[in-house]
Amino acid sequence: MGKIFFTALALAAAMTLCIAFTGCGGSDVPERLVGEWDCAPLASDQMTDTGFYALTIEEDGTFSLYDKTAGTSGISGTMKGDDTGKLGILELTCDEDAFDPPVCWAKMQTKSRVRYKIMDENTIRLGYVGIWLIFTK
Repeated sequence: MGKIFFTALALAAAMTLCIAFTGCGGSDVPERLVGEWDCAPLASDQMTDTGFYALTIEEDGTFSLYDKTAGTSGISGTMKGDDTGKLGILELTCDEDAFDPPVCWAKMQTKSRVRYKIMDENTIRLGYVGIWLIFTK
């Protein structure tokens, strides 16, 4: 009986730690990223044209980075990440059907981690492999 109680107690403690520290219960998208965003003309590499992109991020974590002139999807899916302040990491799970990441993010996979920086209330940056896309409201 003692072994069963100890095992159950250890399992309960492990699950509590998992939820508290790794977000097993899921985490929301940082509130300051939610909204409609337009991309700056060039990525941070100063070579990649990105001015035609727009980004929509919903409160539930769904997002779409799309070509606003053609109306076609670049990448879309869900994101999650903790609101750790002005910078952090987002975990993206992209739909495979219309997966067409920006050229400067060509090595991106459908499941990827992207860094974010909140510059101010109207400007954010999303970065992958050291190249940032800059968005404004």
